[in-house]
Amino acid sequence: MKKKIIIAIIAFVVIGGISISLATQNKAVEVNTQAVIRGSIASYIEEIGEVKVKEHVNIYSPTAGKVSEVMVDIGDKVKEGDLLIKLDGEELSRSIEELEAQRSSILAQYNEAKKPVDKESIAKLNIEISNLEKRITTVEKEVNDKKVLFDAGAISNEEYNAAVRNLDVERGNLEKAKLDLEQLSKPVSGNILAQYEAQLKQLDLQKESLMDSGEDYKITATIEGTVLLKEVEEGSYLQPGMHIMEIGNTNDMYIESDILVGDIIKIKEGSEVILSSDDLDLTELKGKVSKIHPTAYSKVSDLGIEQKRIKIEIEIEDSTLDLKPGYELDIKIIIKKNEDTLYIPEDAVFEMDNKDFVFVVEDDKAILKEVKTGIESQRQIEVLDGLNEGDIVVLSPDNELDNGIRVKVTK
Repeated sequence: MKKKIIIAIIAFVVIGGISISLATQNKAVEVNTQAVIRGSIASYIEEIGEVKVKEHVNIYSPTAGKVSEVMVDIGDKVKEGDLLIKLDGEELSRSIEELEAQRSSILAQYNEAKKPVDKESIAKLNIEISNLEKRITTVEKEVNDKKVLFDAGAISNEEYNAAVRNLDVERGNLEKAKLDLEQLSKPVSGNILAQYEAQLKQLDLQKESLMDSGEDYKITATIEGTVLLKEVEEGSYLQPGMHIMEIGNTNDMYIESDILVGDIIKIKEGSEVILSSDDLDLTELKGKVSKIHPTAYSKVSDLGIEQKRIKIEIEIEDSTLDLKPGYELDIKIIIKKNEDTLYIPEDAVFEMDNKDFVFVVEDDKAILKEVKTGIESQRQIEVLDGLNEGDIVVLSPDNELDNGIRVKVTK
């Protein structure tokens, strides 16, 4: 009786195990999937670019003076020759006087530099040098004699040091006389004279310009464009060379960006660029690289790391957009692009034995397939071989998946 009970229990366990095993085998693993898509894919370099104007000028004050009137404001359109600023006439008169004083000072230096060599003074210096050399010879003998007396205890240390100091003074006088002779004998450099002449000419031009301006000195626009920056107000006092305005042609703008040296070798003039900005609600604005600057420079990143970068210029293809100088845009410089190709999400691909694989869903089963991949971009990866358009691949496959296992698609 006991044997029958044991046999029944064993049979029950065996049957239960078989049932559980079959149930486990028939249970499908839930997976997320996506179809293989045909389209275009591109790899690119991402950076930030700033809108710049191609043609612009900085306006500087040519003279000192008080601003009596400012004729334009930021954003105003101006034409070449339009009046920008007036300076007070009284200040103008003082500026002319200052120019005349500067000219007199420079002219005096110029005339002094042009003086011929003074032969009489040179002769006197040669005589003085000869006399000094003789005195030094005599003083050197005295120092040597007093050194012997000092060593013998015949004279004091103070008396000996006085003789040494006297020798140093005479040597100093000789050195000065030689320098004076060298300076007096040396002709003035032609470059020095040319510099004086250039300064005099510049002052004459400034004075002529001020005299022609009449009661008020007027500063005018040198190009047609828009006032981008204004750093002067009515009542301001200007000094020569002070920056007062910037004018630019906003009808002709471009994008400037800094590219890492390691990335610049992948970029060529003519490379396609995609421009966008969430702040400006711009998407997929097209451009192309128009210029790559020849020289690299150092720039510290936001993380405090010094990097070598090269500037590039990007031409904007759509000139109707209302962009402003100084706007920042996200740029994507296309370095490789394939059209009419297959691609899938990159998290569908995994590596095994140095090869790339995916799981494809066929007849509710996960089938392992080797693939050959190409460009990676925006979490997508190109498939060059191993899949067909419309195939369903498993996303983020885990360790539960195995070749031939049943699956249930949840997404």
